[in-house]
Amino acid sequence: MNIQGIILPSLISLSVSIIFWLLVMIVPSFFPRETARLVSYFKKEPEDPLEIATILAHLGDSGWRKFFAMELLKGRFHEKLKELELRKCEEWAREVESQKELLEKRKLTDDEILHIEAGKDLKRMYGDLLKAVGADKSTFQLNRYEEEFIRIREEKKGQINELRNKYDDFKFWALKNRNLLKYIKERIFSNKEFQLSKIKDSSKEWALIHLWGLEAPEKYQTSKLYENLLLYMAIVGDEKTLMELAISLSSHEKSLDFLDKIIKKVENWLARS
Repeated sequence: MNIQGIILPSLISLSVSIIFWLLVMIVPSFFPRETARLVSYFKKEPEDPLEIATILAHLGDSGWRKFFAMELLKGRFHEKLKELELRKCEEWAREVESQKELLEKRKLTDDEILHIEAGKDLKRMYGDLLKAVGADKSTFQLNRYEEEFIRIREEKKGQINELRNKYDDFKFWALKNRNLLKYIKERIFSNKEFQLSKIKDSSKEWALIHLWGLEAPEKYQTSKLYENLLLYMAIVGDEKTLMELAISLSSHEKSLDFLDKIIKKVENWLARS
């Protein structure tokens, strides 16, 4: 019998076993992050919620499986967050178009004129001191500047005919049955300009965004939100939340609704903490 023919295959088999053992046991133990990246590179991204949930369950473990779960979560979370942003922007654009139909070009009301004129006087008298009023969240007691504003406004009621003439050619895009009083008071008590020329010459879209509060959805701070999500899952996350997160990262038709729900959960948790 050829001894070499027996030994050589045995050596090859032993070498393969050692290499396999190194890859499976030693390398993952000493290089968990690198192993996780390697596995995530070769493994096809899962789209099924149950498969994703199985992987995410390892977030609470130690070793390479934890880092693999984090790699999956980070990649899929960033992708789905972009999809959610796009959907919200599209919804906002449609809302702007629909609200344009409700706008009408009109003159300022007497109340709006009195607010503007009283506000101008108040801003000249107190300037930046008014900013403290904007920061005051109390709604139960008027401060001295609010009382002064009311007093000046009452005085100017006797001049309303003259003031109407002053703004006679002033027209702007307004939502039906809505007034500018809230907008004007915000500009007064933050000591900002009224932007009257912009209001007068504005487009419908500008008016909806800057006067009537139909602002575009804010961009998500992706990295910060991802870090907060990891904290939330480590501290608060339960099996139900884990499954909701898995659905949000999957190809499920309601995935973006679940993602929006998860984001709100994290934000509310941070606000309470």
